[in-house]
Amino acid sequence: MSETFVTTTPIRTSRQATRIILPCQPENAGKIEREIHLAFFKSFREGPHRRMETRILTAIHRAADVTDNSDAYVSRVLVDMGLMAPRLAYPGDFLDHVDATLLRDRPLRTVPPSYLALTAHWSAIGEDGYALQERAEGPEKRLYSFLTTA
Repeated sequence: MSETFVTTTPIRTSRQATRIILPCQPENAGKIEREIHLAFFKSFREGPHRRMETRILTAIHRAADVTDNSDAYVSRVLVDMGLMAPRLAYPGDFLDHVDATLLRDRPLRTVPPSYLALTAHWSAIGEDGYALQERAEGPEKRLYSFLTTA
């Protein structure tokens, strides 16, 4: 006689990646970086309770307004402090900058480590690392946003 057990709780077979990691202010942060970090968290806490990506994007916009910096610069500072979130949580001009920097990786070798960590995070959560990816056929099929062909 055999017994059958039925479980109702789902069993995870693989570890799911954390979608959002908030930034942490380093001890050696300068005055502008501290102001950006403070303005970001103040806006993040006071913002309406929506999707997390929308709250982060709104907090980035507000921090940029408060500190009188561009959205892309505020995003860069926060990513350098450890902010990891889906692409939807970042302003478009910052995403364009990240994509362009990753395309320049081959000839210039100037990709910041925080950008590499961000693209690895995007891959871990199932998003494209960057929008202008290399095609499977080889490097001659790369899509460059600044080149047009007739």
